[in-house]
Amino acid sequence: MSGRFATKWDVLFGSVLIGVDRTTGVFSGTESTPGQQMVAVWSEEAIATDALHVESWELRRIAVRELLTLLPPGIGFVIDPEHASGMTATASYVANLKRYVPAFPVGSEVRLAAWDGLPEAVRAAVVQASSHDDTVRELHAFSYTVDDSPPLGCLVYVAVPGADATGVPGRIDAAVTASADVAALGVATVHVLTLDEVPEEVRAALGDRFVIHRPRRSRLWRR
Repeated sequence: MSGRFATKWDVLFGSVLIGVDRTTGVFSGTESTPGQQMVAVWSEEAIATDALHVESWELRRIAVRELLTLLPPGIGFVIDPEHASGMTATASYVANLKRYVPAFPVGSEVRLAAWDGLPEAVRAAVVQASSHDDTVRELHAFSYTVDDSPPLGCLVYVAVPGADATGVPGRIDAAVTASADVAALGVATVHVLTLDEVPEEVRAALGDRFVIHRPRRSRLWRR
């Protein structure tokens, strides 16, 4: 592997272009070896349009993590087939990547740290996004690594009991996207999770170290 896909983490957190047949909806494919079907994807539009008849194929940008969830077992993919920038992700390589799609893969070594690269403007934006309708009672922001991964960002919220917080993840994610490019945050990606989605051992290690928002609770005063 080389260039923009130098490591498995570059692949996992990257995005590619995929060709979708305008008639059947089938993904573009190739054969890396006789009889071994692979999905063909491309790193850049120019390379994809050179390879496909675009009048028959629609190009779509897709996150590799999303692509991995769509691939059946035993199927790999090739980035930029027959091109100098290309690489082949075999079925076994894909199976290894799929293990790291969840924010906290089972059996991995997780190390927590302060998210020093989170700009104040982004921090303020995610706090506002999570608190505007009083459905969130606590928001944590931290970075972490999984095995030998680069730093990853994580925003974990605790909803007010009984509140409808279904829109919170989308609002927080939108606030991050609108405020800065992920590369400017010092992390490879950002996960937005509820506290229940965080493994118990990670929840125990969080404590109050990474809380960035905790609304004051109103008190009843007696005279």
